[in-house]
Order: sequence, then structure tokens, then C-alpha cells
Amino acid sequence: MRLSRTGAALGVLSAACFVSVTSEYLPVALLPQLASSFDVSGSAIGLLVTGYAVVVAVTVVPLVAMTAHWDRRTTALVTVAAIMVSNLVLVAAPGYGVAVVARIVSAVGHGVFWSVVAPVAARLLGQERGGRATAVVFAGNSLAFLIGIPLSSWLGATIGWRPTVLAVAGTAAICAVAIRLTIGPLPSEQASSRRGPSEIRRVVTDRSLAPVNLVTLILVTGHFAAFTYITVIVADYVHFTGPATSSLLLAHGAAGLLGLVLFGRQVDSRPQGTALVVTGGLAACMLALLVLGPNSASVAGVAVVLWAVPAAGVAVVLQAAVLRTAARQQDLASAVYIVAFQVGIALGAGIGGVCLDRDALPVAVAIAAACGLAAVVVVRRSGAFRAPRPTSKRASPVPPG
Repeated sequence: MRLSRTGAALGVLSAACFVSVTSEYLPVALLPQLASSFDVSGSAIGLLVTGYAVVVAVTVVPLVAMTAHWDRRTTALVTVAAIMVSNLVLVAAPGYGVAVVARIVSAVGHGVFWSVVAPVAARLLGQERGGRATAVVFAGNSLAFLIGIPLSSWLGATIGWRPTVLAVAGTAAICAVAIRLTIGPLPSEQASSRRGPSEIRRVVTDRSLAPVNLVTLILVTGHFAAFTYITVIVADYVHFTGPATSSLLLAHGAAGLLGLVLFGRQVDSRPQGTALVVTGGLAACMLALLVLGPNSASVAGVAVVLWAVPAAGVAVVLQAAVLRTAARQQDLASAVYIVAFQVGIALGAGIGGVCLDRDALPVAVAIAAACGLAAVVVVRRSGAFRAPRPTSKRASPVPPG
């Protein structure tokens, strides 16, 4: 009975991850409709995504510290409710300025949600299976790219962007209610006091977490230098356009789900080996595109699809390393990791954009390969990615309700 309730709770958290990522990238899915409705350029709509990442990076650490004494279920519920409110404001937005405000509302809660969701999942399933719990809830992330964002794009073109955004708001409301019903109270492990600047400084400067955050920054920068412009890569290397591109991206998403399952099963028992496969796999796919792709569209197509397998393991491997290394203050350590992740996204997208503007997309692919290889070196040398020594005590799972 407990396992079934735990499974339901993890499923609800996965659904919340799905709606969070779908909402985050709604401006990408609805770009032409939003640009036309607000009478702004496509780049202005793109700023709704870039600015979102900046707000998350700036606010996540202080907000996680401020909410340290909150019950973890309450934190998850409030941040998912913020997604609902944000999208309701966007539905009613008469112009671009209100749309910016709507995105800020969601971004403020976004980082806090992603800081607590993995620690909550680990508490539900048991800390010794934190990696598997993370993989289960992060499946919602992969499903958002496979289903949520393409479906939002199709609905926006079919029924209009406002009904589409309203549907996302409704889904967020359902997730918030489900969190309340399926997850029991989860008192904060630091419920007695708020975290001051000294505690934040201690976690930010924790040397044991530094290798994880360094790998995050390097790997995410390289990945997004190429992934942000994956449709251009498909057109240049695979020579697919239109519906053929959608089919290849669908296969890419399906491969990502497979990777998530594979890495989720191994990340707890073989953390360093899994991390090496993820970092080395990304580098190998980029090198295949760079060296063999220009001369063989079929090889390039296979590389694009296989690219999703290690890419799906990036967040799982890195988040599991944070949970494993930070015996205390897991949510605050996760917040610092999220800052590194968001900075990596912004750097990667910026580097890729410069390469694209200068007609030098192979340089972006080469940078992605180099970042993957650099991450391999850090993972191989760092103890943060090694399995912990067995202890006599094992953390017990928390009943979900």
C-alpha cells in the first residue's frame, strides 16, 4: 500500500515537472502567435525565455534560504500554484508589458520548485535511492519536450494561444491539488530557523559541491550551444526540413526517455560510471556530427537521435550528485546547482547564437564536444561522482500521505 501511494506521489511530482517545463518554454512554442498578438518582434518574445532564466538565476538562492522553514509539501504546492497564476495573468495580458510581469511571477517560483522537487522525491523513496527517485520525477521534464511543447505549438496554431495558455494553467491547478492530496506533510529539516548569509555562503563555497557545479556549468554550456539551434543542425547536417524535422525530433525525444530509464536504474549504484557515460556520450555524438556528419546525412541523423540519450541523463546525474554530496542543506545546495545550470543555458545559447550569426555552426558543435570532454576529466578526477561508502544506517523513506 505504501509503495503504491509513494508511486502516486512521485507521479504527481513528475506531472508538476512536466507542467513547469512546458510553461517555461511556452513562448518558444507560441512565438508567432504571441509576437502577432502583442505586435512585437520574435526576438522580444524570445526575451521572455532568456529573461525567465535570468530571474531564476538571480532569485533562487535567496528565495530558497527564505523558505527554508516551510513544509516541503507547501513549498511545492505554492510554486506550482505560481505557474497557474502566471499563466492566468498571461491569458488576460492586453500587451507585452503584462506578459513580462506574468513570466516574472512564474520565474520567481521556478527555481524554488526545482530546488525542492528532487529532495522531496528522495525523502519519499529513501535517500539511498535518491537517483532513481530523481529520474522518476524528471521524466516529466523529458515528456514536456516530447509532448508538452509540440502539443502547445499545435494547439496555439489550431485554437489560439490564449486557450492554450489557459489549458496549461488548468493543468498546473490540477497538479497543485494532487500534490495536496497525495503527499503528506514534509517538515523542513531546518524548520527551526531561517538561513542567514553565513549559511548561504557556506553552501555556495562548499568545496565538495564545487566539482558538481563546475561539471554542470561546463556540460550545460556545451550542450545548449548546440541544442538551442538543433533545428538548424538538422537542416544543415541531416538535410531535413518541415515535417521530416518534426519526425526526427520526435525520435530524439523518444531516445531521451530511453536514456532517462537507463540512467535512472544505474545512477545510485554506479554514479561515476553513469556520469562518464553521460559526459562522454555527449562528446561522442558531437564529434560524430562534426567529423562524419558533413559527409553522411544518415550518420548525422543517427547522431542527432542518439544525442538525446546522454542528454536525458545530464540533470539526473548532476542532481543525484548534489543530493549525495550535500548530506545537509540539500535544497539550498540544489539552488546553487540550479544557478550553475541556468548560467550554462544562457552562456550556451549566447555562444551558439554568435556562431550561427557568423555562419559558423560547426564551431558551436566543436565547443559542445570540447565541453563534454572537459566534463569527463572533472568527473574522472572528482570524488563527488563516486559511490559513497556503505554505512550501517540507511535512510528510511517517508510515507507520502
